[in-house]
Amino acid sequence: MPETSLDPAPTDEQGAQQDNSGTPAAPPVAPDPAAEQQLVAAEQRATEQTERAEQLQQALDAVQQALNPDGGEGGQDPAQLAAAVAERDTQLADLAGRLRTAQVELAAHRAAAEHGARADRLLNSRAFLDSVSGLDPDAPKFGEQLAAAITAAVEADPDLYRAAPAGPARGGAEFNGPPAAERRPKTLHDAIAVRLGG
Repeated sequence: MPETSLDPAPTDEQGAQQDNSGTPAAPPVAPDPAAEQQLVAAEQRATEQTERAEQLQQALDAVQQALNPDGGEGGQDPAQLAAAVAERDTQLADLAGRLRTAQVELAAHRAAAEHGARADRLLNSRAFLDSVSGLDPDAPKFGEQLAAAITAAVEADPDLYRAAPAGPARGGAEFNGPPAAERRPKTLHDAIAVRLGG
């Protein structure tokens, strides 16, 4: 009787099991249309960002060229430019304040006589100038506010600020004798002497 092997022969199933016991191969994946669209959109956004960055760099280069046409290393950095702009703004504000003060003083000089005040003394008074320093010549009620300040100054110290009343007009004849008639020189020598003041 022939010996039979106790080990069964490998079957197809076992062969398949052995094949599957190793590292399985990844099945091919079908492309996802939504993922492809997202990838295209991301690439488009990246391209747009790159173009925008290039445009900004070109604009920055143009500004630097305008600020430093020589192209040397002596160009100003943003901090220096900001300091220069701040200094210019301070100067403009100072000039605007001086202009407003001059306008107020000119208006006070013109309005003083109307309110019976001496303009020269008002404008030499630190107290009066301080009282009108906050007035705005462009404000609609500037004239009223200035008149009130002038009136208050005159009432506070009438001896100093009130204008002296004009005296009566002088009348009567001059007592210097009759007016001298124009004398004509009789000779050329006299005409030259008169002309030269001799």
